[in-house]
Parts: sequence; C-alpha cells; structure tokens
Amino acid sequence: MTTSMALDGVRVLDLSSEMGWYAGKLLADLGADVIKVEPPGGDPGRGLPPFWADQAGRETSLRFWYFNANKRSVTVDLTQHDGRHLFGRLVDTADIVIESFRPGELEALGVDVGALRERRPALVWASISGFGLDGPHAGWEVTDIVAQAVAGIAVLAGYPDGSPQRIAGNAAYVVAGISAAQGALLALLHAEATGEGQLVETSLQEALSICQETSHLGWDFQRWSRERIGEQHRMPGIGTYETRDGYIYSAVGIPGFGAPWTELIAWMADEGQAEDLTEPQFAETFAAFDMRTLGDPERLAALAPTLARAQEVLTEFYAGKSSMEVYEQGQARRLLIGMVASPADIADSHHLAAREWWVELEQSRGLGAEPVPLRMPGPPYRLSATPVAVRGGAPRIGEHNREVWVDEVGVPFEDLSVYAGEGAI
Repeated sequence: MTTSMALDGVRVLDLSSEMGWYAGKLLADLGADVIKVEPPGGDPGRGLPPFWADQAGRETSLRFWYFNANKRSVTVDLTQHDGRHLFGRLVDTADIVIESFRPGELEALGVDVGALRERRPALVWASISGFGLDGPHAGWEVTDIVAQAVAGIAVLAGYPDGSPQRIAGNAAYVVAGISAAQGALLALLHAEATGEGQLVETSLQEALSICQETSHLGWDFQRWSRERIGEQHRMPGIGTYETRDGYIYSAVGIPGFGAPWTELIAWMADEGQAEDLTEPQFAETFAAFDMRTLGDPERLAALAPTLARAQEVLTEFYAGKSSMEVYEQGQARRLLIGMVASPADIADSHHLAAREWWVELEQSRGLGAEPVPLRMPGPPYRLSATPVAVRGGAPRIGEHNREVWVDEVGVPFEDLSVYAGEGAI
C-alpha cells in the first residue's frame, strides 16, 4: 500500500533562481510534483560550486543537487514566442507557480502574468524578490549579502570592534524560501476552498528582518539599538567557551531557561573543580542575578570581582572537557549548553543517525555518466500520517521534456522536435 503525501496531486512550476529554490524543495518533499522550468542550457545556478569530486560542470553542482532534489526538469525559452506559448500551456496544468524575477521582468519578456492568472483562476502565483513588487526599492538588485545587510542582520553579526558580517549559508534565500512556501500553501488552501487563487509576495528584506529577534522592540520601546557582541561574555556562563577539542555555547543563568548557576557550581563541585565557587557569596550573587542587572552599571561594578572569579573557574572547567562531554553532561543536568558542531560533527552525529535523518539516494550526473551515491540532509520536519520524503535526486537539464511536454501537456512529439530545433525548449 502506497502512503499518501501531504501534497499529492499538487503541481508546482519552479522558475526561480537560487533565492527561490528552497521554496520548491519544501513543497517537493511534501509530495508536490515540482517541475523546474529552466532556459535551454539549464539554470545558471547549476554552475555554482562546490562540485561533486571537484569536477565543475552543469550537472555536478552539489548546491543545485541539494536544493533541487525531488524535482523534474523541463526547458523552455521565454524570450521566444513559441516558448511563451508552451509555458502558458504548462501553467494551465499547475496549481502553484514560484518565480524570482524582478518586478516587470517577466512582462518585459512578453509573459503576461495577469492573463495567465485570469485563464486559471485558482492558480497561486508566488513571487520572491529582494524588496517586494512595489515601493521605492522595488526592482533593485539583490544578492544574499545585500539582503542580509538591508534586513539588519549583518549589523548584529561579528565583533564589536569589527565590521558587520554576513551569516554563512545564504540565510536570506533560505528564510525567503520558507516564507514563500508557507504563503503558497496558505493561498492553496484558500484556492481549494473557494476556487480563487492569489498572488503571494515575498520580500527577502522583510522575510529576513524578523530574524533580528527583539532588536525591533528594543528600538521601538527604548530607542536602544542592539550592537554586535561577538563572543563577549556579558556575564559568566553566557557565551562561547573553548573546550579540549572545540567550542560550546553556554547560556547558563538566563532566567526561565534550564537549571540555574547553582547547578553548574554543583557539577563542578562533584568533579572537584569548583574551587572557591562553593562559598556562599557566589550562590547568593547568582541567585539574585537577573537580566536587569546587565543594565545596571553600578551593580555590575560592585559584582565585578565575584563575576570575574566565576568566569575564570568556569573557563578552566570547560577547557578540560571535550565539547561532547560538556554538551551531554550539562544537558543531563538541565543546563542550557550546546555543542558548536562542525560539518564533520553533524555528519557523525549518533543522535541524527539514530533518528535516521540522513537520506541516501543516487544522483545522476548527465547522459552517459554513471549515477553516484549521495547522502544528503533530511527534511526539517516530520509528519506522522503523510510522511515527508526525498524520493530522488536533482534532475538533469531538460530530463523530463518529453514526459511533461508530450505525455502530460499534450504537445505532439513532432511539434516538440520542431520547438527543440528552433531553440524554444
């Protein structure tokens, strides 16, 4: 018996650049039939490193493989009349379209988005752009680093005496992809209930700005602009600490989260490394310490010798253990501690292995080349009744042209050959 998936029967056309890939992947993993619509020659993002076995090519980009797994691929040239005609016929079969063109760019190519939506009233059209479809900055150029800068994220990353920094991993593209997928699913739910599709608009700047956490509130209510702190320890127990083989992040002492500092002292005492922290002054200081203390310069100055001593002992305690030891032993005591994991640590995680999170599949490398075994991260959530699944690797350029255009859209094979000859697909 085949288990149904949440988005069985839903067709998605993914015309997006890298900034929208993740939106399509999330829907594909939920069971949607996501068709990657590429120009002849393939999405330019296929040329992005890193590459499998360092072999640069249009079919070996590891980045493309991950974000486009589970999708199918067709090619079409939207600059040609026949290409636009074919695309219109494909849109007639779709439930959702995801694209990341600048405002007006599709219309400049001759694609009448309004007419396509009118022809298919229940269609959900998801647009991803840097700054939205209107406003004074609509249409401005954007990359991930630009989006991080204008969203206010970069100013919080890095060290106080250094410049703002970019968060690795194309955070703007990922967050925008999540937001676009969420919006598209909400619009799809509405369309299924009413027969009315709608435009879903995602701005990278707006989607990523929420990741500033409470920075907006700090300014709105207190006119205080949060600044970079790097690994600065605002109080002992909170910040990055070096271990015997790496680093951990400790957040012990934040009110309402995990066990208090007294439990950390008890842990050090059990191992004979608490030194003088068992004296009453330390327990009394941390028992009375709350986040308001950080905003009270006079009180902080009075407590400075006590806090400095606690920091000294704690730093030595953490340094004597491995990162995994601090992480697991600390968590066993309900202390808010996380291991600063490297890619190798993630790959070798016994916890992720026990949860069978990793996905093993075969990835094609193009015509005439043997597929290669590929291990990739699993989905970010699990559904008990309609499982999420990575069912296959990323498609080759135009791999599904005949399957989609002929068998599903209904283009005669002879016509498809003509379109191919003129470069429309």
